[in-house]
Amino acid sequence: MNASPAASALPPSRHRPWQLALAGALFLLTVFTTTTLGAIWSVATHTEDSTDLAFWLSPSVVAAVWSSSDLLAAGLSFSIPLLLILGCHELGHYLPCRRYGLPTTPPYFLPAPFALGTLGAFIKIRRPIRNRRELLVVGAGGPLTGFVALLPFLWIGIARSQPALYQAASPDTATALLFLPGRSLALQAASWVFHGPLPEGAALNLHPFALAAWVGLLATALNLLPFAQLDGGHILYAVAGRLQHRFAWPLWIVLGLCGILWPGWLLWCVIVVVIGLRHPPVQNESLPLEGKHKLIGWLTLLVFALSFMPVPLDVIPVR
Repeated sequence: MNASPAASALPPSRHRPWQLALAGALFLLTVFTTTTLGAIWSVATHTEDSTDLAFWLSPSVVAAVWSSSDLLAAGLSFSIPLLLILGCHELGHYLPCRRYGLPTTPPYFLPAPFALGTLGAFIKIRRPIRNRRELLVVGAGGPLTGFVALLPFLWIGIARSQPALYQAASPDTATALLFLPGRSLALQAASWVFHGPLPEGAALNLHPFALAAWVGLLATALNLLPFAQLDGGHILYAVAGRLQHRFAWPLWIVLGLCGILWPGWLLWCVIVVVIGLRHPPVQNESLPLEGKHKLIGWLTLLVFALSFMPVPLDVIPVR
């Protein structure tokens, strides 16, 4: 792909010391939060374990994880691959921006004191993207790179995971809650290769590598939703132009119908309405895509199909 003449006139990204310091501090905080809460997830998703520790950074949770070598090892085995996957996703955006002379911030990780310990990562592009070719490569680079980065952890993690039976119970007789990560086509294929079809009432006790890959798959699918400023919105607009505006509301309705399967999709319906359904125009809409750009579009559609989980997380009362 050749950049437009204006691209070579733009200066490369130069990051100020405070930006690099902020990026480093946020990264270290995210290591801490994902390690701590990843350890709790490694217990809560196993059929033979249970915990009364909550998914937020209370003093008791921090003390329990960082004083136990087993929990700390599980947490690090989750956080290190997860941050590598998220980092590769952002590099997939960042490097094309540098190629096209689009100034950006450094990648910023977002720590969270609850749930998975992170809200992901992001870069901010400081100038408008000029044409649909640039938009496609910048938008697709993140999901494609992140997906490639998670595959080794997915396959190694699933190979090291163990099938186990669990006994579901009614809420009145339950003694614990089992958190079952959702199944995408990619995760299901790896499970079938290494463990074959699982019987009814069985689940995989996921190795922390596989748990990190599950989060990576979920993040990839969410980013590829075809709305507004999400990666999927960039890609659909780059491929279809302003037809993306016509697709926005019907696709939003489909997302809302997915809320029948998992209520979390209704929250995402609200989120995408807040950030906007329609993608803003690029400066030069007339520059057509080449064949290699269309191939990138098809690859991202395949990645979305392999990553999407109708039910990303299931919570089952067990005895």
